[in-house]
Amino acid sequence: MAIVRFFVRLFALIGLLLVAGAVTVAVLVVRHEPTLPDAVVLDLDLTKPLAESDSGKIGSLFEHHTTLREVLDALDGGRRDPRVKGVLARFGDDSIGFAQTQELRTAIERFRASGRFAVAFAEEYGGAGAGNRSYLLASAFDEVWLQPMGTLGITGLSAELPFARGALDQLGVQPDFAQREQYKSFAETFTKSGMTPANREMMEALVTDLGNQLVDGIAKSRRLAPAMVRAAIDKAPLLSKEALDQKFVDRLGYADEARDEALKRAGAGAEAMEPADYLSVAGSPNGKGPTIALIHAVGTITGGESGKPALGGTSAGSETIVDAIEEAADDPDVRAILFRIDSGGGAVSASEAIRRALVRARQSGKPVVASMGDTAASGGYWIALAADRIVASPATITGSIGVVAGKFAIGGLSDKLGIQWDRVQGGRNAGMWSPLRPFDDSETERLNAIIDDTYANFLQRVAEARHMTPEQARGVAKGRVWTGAQARELGLVDDLGGQEQALTLARTAAGLSPDAPVTLAPYPPPKSMTDQLLDLMSGKGEFVGALAAVSELRPLLAHLRPLLAATQADGVQARMPAMTLER
Repeated sequence: MAIVRFFVRLFALIGLLLVAGAVTVAVLVVRHEPTLPDAVVLDLDLTKPLAESDSGKIGSLFEHHTTLREVLDALDGGRRDPRVKGVLARFGDDSIGFAQTQELRTAIERFRASGRFAVAFAEEYGGAGAGNRSYLLASAFDEVWLQPMGTLGITGLSAELPFARGALDQLGVQPDFAQREQYKSFAETFTKSGMTPANREMMEALVTDLGNQLVDGIAKSRRLAPAMVRAAIDKAPLLSKEALDQKFVDRLGYADEARDEALKRAGAGAEAMEPADYLSVAGSPNGKGPTIALIHAVGTITGGESGKPALGGTSAGSETIVDAIEEAADDPDVRAILFRIDSGGGAVSASEAIRRALVRARQSGKPVVASMGDTAASGGYWIALAADRIVASPATITGSIGVVAGKFAIGGLSDKLGIQWDRVQGGRNAGMWSPLRPFDDSETERLNAIIDDTYANFLQRVAEARHMTPEQARGVAKGRVWTGAQARELGLVDDLGGQEQALTLARTAAGLSPDAPVTLAPYPPPKSMTDQLLDLMSGKGEFVGALAAVSELRPLLAHLRPLLAATQADGVQARMPAMTLER
């Protein structure tokens, strides 16, 4: 007991020191709040991923992670602010998703149309990895820089899918899954050794459409013939001199030279400011006027609270999201809901709970506009069906209207390890979800009944929400994944665009003018410093998840996360297949 008391006191002391330290940091931050000079160059670090929303986690107290919303607000506010003269962005590997890339391209184009300059710099676009999306975004800037020893890695798109059946067979693990229908290939990661013809057809169509978007975007921005861009892709990576000669870059130089040039263009006394610093002084352009609630559904859809699982990534917890929707619906100041989705799906029951909450919000008089990010597929598409309008970027991965369910039977592995099991049961299907054996005939019958019912309900919701006949709904379903551009042609989404387009539609739905000033308020509100510290001391710090995000593990986890996450799935799932693009 003495040892227990010692550790209790030790942890209490550590917690007290953390609180005191954080409060001290907060006071210093307030005292040294940045000021706004007469000439500003927005400084964007696009070498790192952009979060869809503020995590509200303890780590954000000590290291700020720029969000997509911050960058969009800084560019939107900057183009209206006479003190902001331009933007300087640093690029590297493809750290930003395809849909986010397209959304930022549009924001840069609006920024430039206001008379501001935009300078892009990279030591290399891609390097050891692909630089397709990185350069696609950079090409929207009026001046593109590349370090003299750098390369331009516009190597084109590819898709790699993992198949673990051979490894599972060696381990003595038997995957037992059922799916609806032939394109619903999530379980094939475990049940097959390669792509089925249907899966290959789907993936080739995706890569082709996204590849065309890549070529068309670069050609338009750089005023090059599409054939010239395709020829460069087939030759890439391009040496810096080749990229300059073929007019893919404007200048060869170093980071300090690009920075000096940008500040010189901005005028005497110009200073570079990161988006968060600029917004902390200038304020958000979406911080005045009637309120529109911004609610995020990011990551695997699960029951319970949103968070960061031990395997990395994020989870969109139905409890957290439903509470946020209900809070926004009950708030008389909220005029509409902008529902941002970046999810490949997850649990059907959790998806349905979120969809139902959105339906009730609409019934209460609050219009709902869904904005799809990089991914809004399967369960992510399920929840979007409740919106008045659905907006997707051309490169959004969506659809995957299908269902999969099953389990891994580890009886063979158990035998190899010398572990014996015995059991008694009181019902015919009492052992249905036992991990020791595959489903028997009775259990398989019930599994198929559940999947058929879930799939029928999914199709019904698609038909009703998208004004289709049951036959039309099934024709675009079958588990097939589409790009946002394809989905628009098929009637699965209403408009193409990013959050700004969705926000314009939300204003209109709320009875406001399309460009009316609004307050874009996140629901649930970001946690205060005190709440984050209390979470840490109460065991909600999620240290395992933080350890999983150690930089050395990130490349491996990016490939393995879809496989590992499946082992944690419970019940019937609406998930898109595991895939890694551009590797």
